[in-house]
Amino acid sequence: MLPRNLHNALLATQVVGFLTLLRSVAFERWITVLGAMLLVGGATAALRGRTWGVALSLLSAAAFPVAWAVGIAPFWFVFVGLVGALPFYLSAPALRRVDRQATGVLATLAVLIGGAVAVTWRVAAWDIFSAFPAVWPSRYAQNGWVVLALLAAGVAAFVAQGLGYRRAPVRVASGERVRVGEPAYATSHEAELEAQAHEEAHLAARRR
Repeated sequence: MLPRNLHNALLATQVVGFLTLLRSVAFERWITVLGAMLLVGGATAALRGRTWGVALSLLSAAAFPVAWAVGIAPFWFVFVGLVGALPFYLSAPALRRVDRQATGVLATLAVLIGGAVAVTWRVAAWDIFSAFPAVWPSRYAQNGWVVLALLAAGVAAFVAQGLGYRRAPVRVASGERVRVGEPAYATSHEAELEAQAHEEAHLAARRR
């Protein structure tokens, strides 16, 4: 079972990522849709005990504040990035105990890749929008039925996840029978009786 603080951080990442997903679908910010999906997917995988999930969440989270820094996203993207990076931050001490160097390399790569994606999108976005007008962002909310369907599916998924977490069996030590060795004094006493019986039989044979 995950520590409570890590579990809560992953739930917060799911909620923030899902809300970002709804907003991005409504305003047709498709690159942000991808980032939000990776954020939610990483948090979900981590809740299921997959270590790579926190790394995926960090990678996606790193792109959000960088997108704001290069001028292609609002300031609240920084908040999304901080929440998405929190699970990796909380997991880092345990990961470092296993392999300190690998943990540092993993964190560095995740941040660099996430930031590089945001910068690359900043450079290539206008060319992509010009070549594919259908992916051009909207200033007004669109796709109302799609957003409602996503909202319903997301709420159902969160409820099912909560029920599954509550019903998860708690592992306890198995009651296997353990064979306890016989006390030494009992073995010694039996040896004495056997030796005494052998001596008595020997004396009886001599008398005959």
